[in-house]
Amino acid sequence: MKYAILSDIHGNLEAFNAVLEDLSQMNINKMVCLGDIVGYGANPKECLALVREKFNFIVAGNHDWAVSGKKRIDGFNSYARKAIEWTVDKLNDNEKRFLAELPLKIEVEGLTFVHATPDKPYEWGYAFSKDEARWSFRSTKYNTCFIGHTHCPILYALGEKDELYSATEFREVHLIDNIRSLINVGSVGQPRDGSPFASYGIYDSKEKIFYLHRVWYDFTVTQNKIISAGLPAFLADRLSSGS
Repeated sequence: MKYAILSDIHGNLEAFNAVLEDLSQMNINKMVCLGDIVGYGANPKECLALVREKFNFIVAGNHDWAVSGKKRIDGFNSYARKAIEWTVDKLNDNEKRFLAELPLKIEVEGLTFVHATPDKPYEWGYAFSKDEARWSFRSTKYNTCFIGHTHCPILYALGEKDELYSATEFREVHLIDNIRSLINVGSVGQPRDGSPFASYGIYDSKEKIFYLHRVWYDFTVTQNKIISAGLPAFLADRLSSGS
């Protein structure tokens, strides 16, 4: 079974389409979205429609819940708040209801899918460090968990003797049965690891190998859309640097 695992699309239709085109060349069995379909970008309706059409498993992101009215927006920074308020006006009640009803975590077929952290997904915490990641391992039913939220790909591995390893530079990871893994697949629509390339993952459950993929797209088109929509220019500028 091959899973395509995408996160943090954030209304960036150009990046999303580039990733879907890349995936069309591969033999994918199931599509997984780890949340934050909307927010920041200028094409929330189009991105949401594609996710609803093509994906088998979808979990909620904090921006998804904020746009649906299920999460307060006062905890977001000013750029994110403006984008959320703009997005609210663009989606209809059916679309907002769909976002509101998305689960926070899915545990299926030996895998865990969650946007933030599996221990307390409703708090929208970040696994930026080993200490933060360690808490996540205590609440996962299965050995392999995929996350997003930070917009930065990272791998955490917990050994049998409770030793914890991490890596930010990887393209292919061979998973081992007695090693627990927490894998952040990065962001499709707004990467923040210093690369403007869209990021996503493929997991081959038969071979037990995870592949991280990076895809180029014309972010200038996305930037122009963000500016034309009246969204904060900062959200457009950061796309070119992946920051």
